[in-house]
Amino acid sequence: MPVSMQPSPDAAARALLALLDEMIVVIAEENDLLAAGIPGSTSHVVARKRELAETFSRSIAALRSGDIVLARADRALHTRLVEKNEVLRRQMEANVGSLRASMAATRRRIDAIMRAIREQSAPPPSRYGANGRTSRPQEAQAIRPGRYL
Repeated sequence: MPVSMQPSPDAAARALLALLDEMIVVIAEENDLLAAGIPGSTSHVVARKRELAETFSRSIAALRSGDIVLARADRALHTRLVEKNEVLRRQMEANVGSLRASMAATRRRIDAIMRAIREQSAPPPSRYGANGRTSRPQEAQAIRPGRYL
């Protein structure tokens, strides 16, 4: 990007600060939802988090390419960027932990459902006794359809 079209370092720093602030809020909201037991994938927050992540990736690419230069930004803005980056990092670590816990809970739910389905579709236990003969009528009545343990 030509130098004349580059945003001023202070404007770029302010824009990045606003992006970091919104990312922190959105990730905190997702963490709260996950802590309440609401699956992350059903949350409206996920779409916004994805949009913000894409914007953040573009900003990082612009920094790396030199299209945005923050080194010349006001010292106070630069300090706030470093602080916000650390807050975002901690939020992201908490988010990863929350997402892992949510995935584990979902896996447990699926396992429980599959176990119940297998139990319902399992053939009834054999009506033959240890001696190889069929059980007596009263023993046969004790066997009922449904779950077998």
